[in-house]
Amino acid sequence: MAASSESPLQKAQSYRAARRAFVAACEAAHVDVITRLHPSKSADGKPLFMDAAAFGPRLAAKAVLVIARRAGGGRLMTQLLGQGLAPPAGTRVVLVHALEPAAFAGADIISDWPATMLGAVATEDLSRVRDLAVLPLQESGDPTAVLSARLPKAKISLLPVAATTEQAQAAIAAFLSR
Repeated sequence: MAASSESPLQKAQSYRAARRAFVAACEAAHVDVITRLHPSKSADGKPLFMDAAAFGPRLAAKAVLVIARRAGGGRLMTQLLGQGLAPPAGTRVVLVHALEPAAFAGADIISDWPATMLGAVATEDLSRVRDLAVLPLQESGDPTAVLSARLPKAKISLLPVAATTEQAQAAIAAFLSR
């Protein structure tokens, strides 16, 4: 991945704008956002957050976990929400925005924080899932080891990285309809 030419302050501002857009899209979709505070602060001195939102029943046995790590994935996630993301009946979609907000905002990274928070999301939002697909947006990453430790009864699949909303929608629909 190419290094960004943005200054630390510009990265922080970009992160804040992306987060505001995600939260606003969740509000428009009438879905609650669960926010987790990161221990680092950004260049603007303000706190950083990882946000998660879930669609569908908590007791669903089948789900897709959609992960956006940074700006590109965050934009796609917000666009997905704006296009009316709605999983089929009896299934669940969980969105994680800014899995590592410090990397997104150009702040000090704490290496085990994303895995710990992803484990918390698995425990809280996916505890009943037995068939789980992970869909990374714009940037690869394989969280299956972390998820397997928290969801030992689940079959976990890693889907190919989605670079567009169309790819993301198709991947979600294909997995949840099979």
